[in-house]
Amino acid sequence: MRSTPSVLAGLLGLGLLGSVLVAGGGVGAPPPSAGQAAAVETIEPAAATCRKAPRWKARKETRYGISLGSNGGGSMKQDLDLEEARFGTRVPVVRTWDDTLPTRTPWSEKKRWYQRRWVVTSIRVTPQAVLSGDYDGRLRQYFRTAPRKKGPIFWNYWHEPEDEIRAGQFTAGQYRRAWRHVARIAASFCRPNLYPTLVLMGWTANPAATPQWHEVNPGRKWVSVYAWDPYNGALGEAQQYLAPRVLYNPVVKASRSVNRPWAIAETGSVRVPGDFDGSGRAQWLGRVQKYAERKNAVFVTYYQSTRNGDFELRVNPELDVWRKAMQ
Repeated sequence: MRSTPSVLAGLLGLGLLGSVLVAGGGVGAPPPSAGQAAAVETIEPAAATCRKAPRWKARKETRYGISLGSNGGGSMKQDLDLEEARFGTRVPVVRTWDDTLPTRTPWSEKKRWYQRRWVVTSIRVTPQAVLSGDYDGRLRQYFRTAPRKKGPIFWNYWHEPEDEIRAGQFTAGQYRRAWRHVARIAASFCRPNLYPTLVLMGWTANPAATPQWHEVNPGRKWVSVYAWDPYNGALGEAQQYLAPRVLYNPVVKASRSVNRPWAIAETGSVRVPGDFDGSGRAQWLGRVQKYAERKNAVFVTYYQSTRNGDFELRVNPELDVWRKAMQ
C-alpha cells in the first residue's frame, strides 16, 4: 500500500481515502537521451495481426478474489492455501506482484496454482531501465513463458507509480513510454490471455490529484482494463464506512471516459469505531459487491492484510460475505 494525500478528506469531508502499497526498487539506470529513447521505442514491434491490448469482452458477472503476499509470510502458494482454508472456498481471482522483474523461470512457482484462476499481477523495473533496452531479453522471457491457460492474466507494469512521480524518481512521460515499450514486447507473442492492465491509486481519479490520472495513462490502445486501488481508511483509520459510490464513482467515470472496462485491483476497509464484531464492515462489503455488479466491474480483489492497518477479514460475518461473493 501507499499513503494517500490527505487533501481528499477536505475535498469530500468524509474522512481518509486513497490507496497504499509498499514501494520498492531503486531509480535504476539514468534516463536515455532523446535519440536512445526513440530507438528503443522501435524495438520489438508487434505483429500486424496482434493487438497491443486485447479487448476484454464484457461479461455479465463480476469476479471476486483477494490480494496475496501482503503480510510478508510464506510463499504466495502458502498464502493462497491459508486464505482458502480461512474462507473455506476456492479463490477465483488472485492479486500478486513482484518487487522487481523475476529473473529465471519467472512463472515456475506460480504456474502450478494459476491454473483455472484469474490472475492480476505486477512487475517493477524503473522506466529509465526499461527504456535503456537492458531488460528486453528478460521481458521477452517473462511474457513468452507465461502460462498458456484458459483463464486471463491481467498483467501490470509498475502499479501505482504516482508516489515515485511526485518524488521525482521518474516522470509521467517516462512512465508512459516505458509502459508502451513493455506492452509492445508482450503483444509480440500474440497471446490472447495477456491483458495489459493499468493499476493506479483510487485517489488519482479525483480532480485534486497530482499527477492527474490521464498524465500517467499510456493510452487506451495500450490498456485492456483500467484497474484501481481505492480504500476506506487507507492510512489505517476511518470514522465511517463510505458509500461505494463515493469511493468508486471517480474511477468508474475515468475508465469509461476512455471506453475501457474498469476493475478494482485492491480495496479494503479497517473497522470503524464501534464496529466491534465486524457486522458493519460485513454490510459494507455487501454494498461493495452490489455496486461492482451494478457497474459491471471486471473483478474486485480484497486487500487481505494487516499492513498499514488491520484490513484483514478473519471472522464471520465478514468472511461469510466475501466467501459468498467469491463463490
